[in-house]
Amino acid sequence: MAKWVRSGVLDNGLNDIKTVATKMLLLSTYTAGDTYAVVFANRLNAGVTMVAADFTLAAVGNNRTLTTAAGKADTATATAATPNLHIAFTDGVGVVIWVTDETSDQPITSGNTINFPALVYTSQQPV
Repeated sequence: MAKWVRSGVLDNGLNDIKTVATKMLLLSTYTAGDTYAVVFANRLNAGVTMVAADFTLAAVGNNRTLTTAAGKADTATATAATPNLHIAFTDGVGVVIWVTDETSDQPITSGNTINFPALVYTSQQPV
């Protein structure tokens, strides 16, 4: 259940994800802080291109949210029988921006369609 976000998000907020993320990848495994090379190696060859318009900023109460577009899909070219799935957002070149759990953890079969869900990142007011 590792989750992680790069320092640029911590320093610059939700717009860092919106402006830097160009790829959303499905990962077979993830450990917090994994390098881009490790993340790229653990992808299930399922990933989609992201653009700034795929991210929506909003207010929920006093908090701010960033929601990803729903309906993005790709075909898996690798199999994961007992996965610990995660979704990673990267710049497509060398930077891991945000990694979160993919909670269904369904077995993945090569050739099947992977439908990426809408995900929400919440930036909360201080308590």
